[in-house]
Amino acid sequence: MVVKPFALAALLLTIAGAVWAGPWTRARGTSYSKFAASYLYTRSEYDAAGNQVPILTSNPLVKSAAYRDVSLSCYVEYGIRDNLTLVATLPFKILTSQRTELSSDATLEREVDVTNAGLADLWVGLRRALRRGRYPIAIEAGIKAPLGYDRTPDNGGPALGTGYADAEFALSAAYGARHAYAVARAAYRVYGGDLDNAAGLSAEVGAHRDPLFAKLQLDVWTSSGEIIPLDVSSTTVVSNQDVTTLVTALGARASERVSLALEVYHVLAGKNVATGTTVALALILTR
Repeated sequence: MVVKPFALAALLLTIAGAVWAGPWTRARGTSYSKFAASYLYTRSEYDAAGNQVPILTSNPLVKSAAYRDVSLSCYVEYGIRDNLTLVATLPFKILTSQRTELSSDATLEREVDVTNAGLADLWVGLRRALRRGRYPIAIEAGIKAPLGYDRTPDNGGPALGTGYADAEFALSAAYGARHAYAVARAAYRVYGGDLDNAAGLSAEVGAHRDPLFAKLQLDVWTSSGEIIPLDVSSTTVVSNQDVTTLVTALGARASERVSLALEVYHVLAGKNVATGTTVALALILTR
């Protein structure tokens, strides 16, 4: 029997969307680095109609399935000029598909546990400040480049990404007070491959009182194309999707240049995306 790789499109959107911060740029020669370790385990997904169902329920050869994502990532901002910041993120992923497969006559079962690991997609972009101060506004542009992984692994395990280059353009604005801030962001993502482009809206609020800081963020991505059920006989790794994600974070400053944070990414709703909650621990360094 052959089971095609399961597409966990939710994380592709969530992680990519998390690359961008607010409209603030770094001062020339200064940097912000975040090193994070994250974990997700899920046994369900949102189908093309937005209903929560077991993973791979549409495949008659799969009795049950689960997915695990353990990731290490590095996110960096560097001030090229006071009004221009380089932004980049690089994840290393360990993705595991666990499933109980059935024979064609459904009389035999076998347990399958397949893992694929490696560098996923490099995101690189620029943030250009249009306005600074209490009411900053910025435009952003970036590209995603796959780093040589197999988009349709021969072992039937999860692919590390779509395998195609993408581009993203965004406009963000914020209000900053002494101990709080709010950010609004609109983005448009141009996908390579067979995926239709997608539009994203994001709202974020945060507060800080030394040494603690916290934030709450809502991300909504909507595909411009038709969302249809995944074809289990196809080698397509991902399909058009919608996804709504809630991000919460709580952190503390350990020293002038070092902070620690706990981040939680929860998929609230979607279509053709995985359900679940990703938990991440982050080390933040500023210079």
